[in-house]
Amino acid sequence: MSNQPEKTDRPAKTIGISHDARSNFGAKGWWIVFYSFISFYLYGAATNSLLNTVIPMQAAQFGWDPAAMLAISTPAGLIALAVCLFFGAVVVKLGVAKTETIVLILAGLSVIWWGTANTFMGYAVSLVVMVCLMNTMQLVGGNMIITNWFPRKKGIAIGWATMGLNVSSGTIVLIIVALVGLLGGIRNALIAFGCCFFVLAIITHFFVKDYPEQVGAYPDNDPTAVRKDGVKLNTGWTRSLVLKQKETWTMGIANGFYGMITIGFVSQFIPTVIQRGFTPPQAIGMMTAASLLGVIGSYTCGYLDQKFGAHKSAIFYGVWVVVGIIMYLIPSAIALYIFVFMMGFSLGGSNNYPPSMTAQIFGREGSVIAFPIIFTITGVFRSLCYVVLAISVATTGAYFAGYIAFAVCAVIAIIMFATMDLSPKADPADIEN
Repeated sequence: MSNQPEKTDRPAKTIGISHDARSNFGAKGWWIVFYSFISFYLYGAATNSLLNTVIPMQAAQFGWDPAAMLAISTPAGLIALAVCLFFGAVVVKLGVAKTETIVLILAGLSVIWWGTANTFMGYAVSLVVMVCLMNTMQLVGGNMIITNWFPRKKGIAIGWATMGLNVSSGTIVLIIVALVGLLGGIRNALIAFGCCFFVLAIITHFFVKDYPEQVGAYPDNDPTAVRKDGVKLNTGWTRSLVLKQKETWTMGIANGFYGMITIGFVSQFIPTVIQRGFTPPQAIGMMTAASLLGVIGSYTCGYLDQKFGAHKSAIFYGVWVVVGIIMYLIPSAIALYIFVFMMGFSLGGSNNYPPSMTAQIFGREGSVIAFPIIFTITGVFRSLCYVVLAISVATTGAYFAGYIAFAVCAVIAIIMFATMDLSPKADPADIEN
């Protein structure tokens, strides 16, 4: 069997391309989109936004070094990628809903452990475990279920779902602070937050199915779509064969560069803006505005993906990001406001393209095998944002050089996407038959 399966228009397992950008998912489909939204919300809350509240409170309570507490997030994110690969294999055996139920129970326990740890070692280990499970929750309940339900309309569906990331950054801190006051401390607030995962696990077990066919619905809510017979995975794709495809590496690396830029923007936004002469309250206000713009950007990127295709949309996204970074490099307050607008708007987009492109190339069922691999490659390159910014600050004392490096990476990603073939591949099982 060839390492490069032929391109095909066969409908058996490949999904083709749809440019219908309407959000006509049907009631059952909208439920899955909302479910994915919640998965992204909880992932964003636990791995990013909550750290801004938890670290200062626990550092003050136990006398721990805040910098050391924050530093744990980088190795935790890398370890999480290996865990995601493991649970990707579990999905093949158990399916999306059963795997997600298990992950949610474990995630809830990890949050409670994280919130009740009273030693630095306990905090560090529990944070690593929690980050691993949150990434897995996003992989399975955020991304994979969307491509199962919306194989052709995955762009617009994931555009709605990834709004959860930006909504969480604008609301979860307020919710946790309120719980701290209501329940008497961060410990009890995080226990309550952990219990939310148990509730979602129960909901998943009873009300979430792997495929629309299981509840009498149609893929993409399209009565003319080819329906899946049963729930058993039916594909000839294997991990080794996916790794041999050049598109796997192009998608993983290029999307990783996009993710590196957006994570770098969010993680160091406030000190970056303060370096340009703004006060901390002004910087916080601009961060809030950027998060709200990201909600709109998530839908817009999903719409453009669906309407014009992931190929053109990803290139346009890269050009948009490069222009935004150029605005940062111009020593002007007006240019900086434009930078905040453009980068804020782009926050949701980098999460849209990996699942959309994977489903388009490898098909509805092949993406179950391929996406955990591509997700891992993307994650490795995305995590380099901290290295880039650290080198910039260490060598120049500012973030200016780091953003120049981000712009170069965005240009490389644009070139990679421009030369990439996103045509659907024939499933190896179809070729053999």
